[in-house]
Amino acid sequence: MSYDNFELAIYCTVHYLESINDISQLAQDFKQFEKHLKCSKVYLETFRADLQIGREKMVKIKEFFKNKGIKVSGGITTVAQKGLSGFAAFCYTNSKNREKLRDIVRFTAELFDEIILDDFFFTNCKCQSCIQAKGDKTWSEFRTQLLKEVSCELVDAAKEVNPDVRLIIKYPNWYDHYQNTGYNLKDQPQIFDMIYTGTETRDPRYTQQHIQGYLSYFLMRYMENASKGRNGGGWFDNLDCLHNLGYYMEQIYLTLFSKAREVTLFSMGSLKDSVYVPMAGYGLEKIDEFLGELGDPVGVACYKPYHSSGEDNLYDYLGMLGIPFEPVAEFPQDSDVVFLSASAAHDSNIVDKIKSMLLRGKTVFMTSGLLAELQDRGFEDVALIKRTDRKAVVDLFACDTKSCAFRVYSRATKKVLLSQLEYSTNDSWPVIVAIDENNNFPVLLETQYGRGLLYVLNIPDNYSDLYHYPREVLLTVRQLLMENIFVKLDCESRVGLFVYNNDAFVVESFLPYNTDVNIIINGPHVGLLNIISGKKVKGNTVGDKTIFTVNIEPTAYCVYKCIK
Repeated sequence: MSYDNFELAIYCTVHYLESINDISQLAQDFKQFEKHLKCSKVYLETFRADLQIGREKMVKIKEFFKNKGIKVSGGITTVAQKGLSGFAAFCYTNSKNREKLRDIVRFTAELFDEIILDDFFFTNCKCQSCIQAKGDKTWSEFRTQLLKEVSCELVDAAKEVNPDVRLIIKYPNWYDHYQNTGYNLKDQPQIFDMIYTGTETRDPRYTQQHIQGYLSYFLMRYMENASKGRNGGGWFDNLDCLHNLGYYMEQIYLTLFSKAREVTLFSMGSLKDSVYVPMAGYGLEKIDEFLGELGDPVGVACYKPYHSSGEDNLYDYLGMLGIPFEPVAEFPQDSDVVFLSASAAHDSNIVDKIKSMLLRGKTVFMTSGLLAELQDRGFEDVALIKRTDRKAVVDLFACDTKSCAFRVYSRATKKVLLSQLEYSTNDSWPVIVAIDENNNFPVLLETQYGRGLLYVLNIPDNYSDLYHYPREVLLTVRQLLMENIFVKLDCESRVGLFVYNNDAFVVESFLPYNTDVNIIINGPHVGLLNIISGKKVKGNTVGDKTIFTVNIEPTAYCVYKCIK
């Protein structure tokens, strides 16, 4: 028994497996999972934090699941006991540590034909040995090369004892910082048989990471494009979700909206006898009913080079504004529109690539963060715009140009802090401005270069202030950035849009209350089919658009397809 459009796996930590006194206890624990979930695979962990399971016990546990027709794979978590600060990874300049890990991999490969490395396969070690080995390299350079070498060693060690074994490396949710602790997205996917994606999101207010819900979708698409056809699936957990169960369901929804091949629930020990299991069962069942009706994901091309960082997690905030992204690690030169954040500055040729796109009549959107990185790297040849050190505190915005003024003036829901951009009048044109007393400040600037258009979007110092922008401002940004996407939203922030290449799309609310959303479809007299209910939705034709108004409940989604 399995789902039609994806596989479901459950991860079992070694600490949970070691707590099992006999198979009858495991059978009792698994009853709730069998009742609510169609589980087709389990990952059984052999090692974590200096705890390694015994062979005899693991063989018995394997047989329990195999007798139920459930596939079994191994798992390894390369974390030592908690260090002085945060998690302590293995020291990979220590030969004894490396040999210990090779032994663990060999042990696991003797038991399983597939092994996944949980997302602790990094190094944050700064012992004297690591400092000396680093030399004049940056920590990023040193660690990515070091973990590349260790990756080859582990794959070789596993295949020495089991030539048919497949090794999977799972990448964590902190994608902007991979290279700083040794994750090497450029080289490791060529070493391992497959990759896997951590789609865990957290409460962005009260937890250590400021991860927005959109990450569960964005990161899956980035990893899929970075390793075509070899991204095994998405993995999420229930940590810090109890006070808001919607956070847990959002991880399920967005991981599957990204068209994940497999979903892994972490972990059996933390989920057993919990409310999360029936919730997950309900959510997975409902999505499976329509997931096959959705085509391949499409969105605004955005370029995040390998080993890059800058404006951390900004794409996730922007995705919460109803902007669907399709992220790539190689420059999308064939796209008509490309969006660039400060991470694109990692590409030493990025200015030339921007020029090339514009000369070919394409559209480039870039952030004020990228502008700051490039304004001393020849960007003045493209536009006479600079980000200054001056700030403005604003809550009044204006858009929709009318002569030298604007048609629409609207208030944000709070004051926001913006950098002040300098531009040359009539070399660039302010499409959106923020106003304070007798002054105004660019929020979105437009300039022409060759046959193309360049836009500079001024990002507030606190990215979450984007959620307070007026609805009219958000609509203007969406209309210009999503010019080639057939559907757009007219609504407040924290409503997501997920678009597919067969005229289907999903609208999901991340809000804690009901909200009305105007869905704008390119073309007059277009119809909408609610894929879940099978009912047609009526809209109104306004010019060359058809507009539909729907009400969405908190943390709920709607699924539609355009019909003639």
